[in-house]
Amino acid sequence: MKHVLLESITETEADGYYFGQFKSMDPITLMGTLDEPICLIHRMELERARNEGRFKEVYELVEYQDKAEQRFGSRGKPAAIAVLIEELGYSTLTLPHHYPVAYYEELAKFGVKVEIEHGDLFPERWLKSAKEIEGCCEGARISEAGFARVREILSASEIESDNTLSYNGEVLTCETLRREIRVATSAVGGGTNSPIAASGLQAADCHCIGFGPVKAHEMIVVDIFPRDDDSFYFGDLSRTFIKGQPSEKQQHIYDTVYASHLAALAELGPGKKLGAVDQASRKVLDDAGYPTRQREDGKWEGCYCGIGHGLGLEVHEPPSLRDHDRPMEPGHVLTIEPGLYLPEHGGCRIEDTVVITEEGWEFINTPTYDWVIA
Repeated sequence: MKHVLLESITETEADGYYFGQFKSMDPITLMGTLDEPICLIHRMELERARNEGRFKEVYELVEYQDKAEQRFGSRGKPAAIAVLIEELGYSTLTLPHHYPVAYYEELAKFGVKVEIEHGDLFPERWLKSAKEIEGCCEGARISEAGFARVREILSASEIESDNTLSYNGEVLTCETLRREIRVATSAVGGGTNSPIAASGLQAADCHCIGFGPVKAHEMIVVDIFPRDDDSFYFGDLSRTFIKGQPSEKQQHIYDTVYASHLAALAELGPGKKLGAVDQASRKVLDDAGYPTRQREDGKWEGCYCGIGHGLGLEVHEPPSLRDHDRPMEPGHVLTIEPGLYLPEHGGCRIEDTVVITEEGWEFINTPTYDWVIA
């Protein structure tokens, strides 16, 4: 088993948190194997790391800076790391491709042998344990609290003569929706959250977060991807709403995306190819007259984003549905999110999260698809 070396703020860096299961707001040094992780940390965090992390051993940084001064004539952190590596007898360490360059250069001077992992440092993250799946379920629950708030606001809003929406006597804006989503998700345990609430033609840009007034009879794409404060695992769900009455074209767009969504779900299961999910979903969109293409004016239309991706300690992580020949395995947590993005009509996306099981697959969220709000 490979010995790794990371410098990580684990509250924001997924591999570091996965390795030690410890939440740090400052950079800490992690090394060893996934089965026997080691931590080098400042004394003010020493006992917390021992009590809260899953480390085999926790070492105190200043002690090793003292040793490094005697051994190398330097109190720098790379020198302290080199002394600890020497004591532990690690011959070669594997670094993530984003390891600090300055530390890398210093370690080389002190004789530490390293190799760079340009792919996934922990491919084990692709398959989720029961505990990790539970964390993703919590993320979905938090996301659903945000959607409940959006429905509540849109239901209570009134349509004005210029088709703007008023809520509590003020013009309803995308900014208001996003703020209310953050409040609702934070109240049930979701701290990190930068939701999308894009109305009208803005939603044709699939990751536009949304600005300005929300209008009636326009499609509103809402994407909520909060992180559960306890487990650090994310939820990721999207829905499209319309306040008022959809046009025939808007209804056709929604129905097509929903049919594409069902086609993707039908291809899920252990042993099936990830690419088949992507292909089945796109075929529905293409056959309905919505091919993905770049137009003469340079704009893209159709489904120019992915149909889905892995979910866990990061919002986007392996596997991808574009890993065409890779078979699905029990423990894969995936989003299924076909969409249509049309510059003259706006956008539409439907996203659920699923887990692949031994028998087939299951929803992680509770799916609902009613989209018209009177």
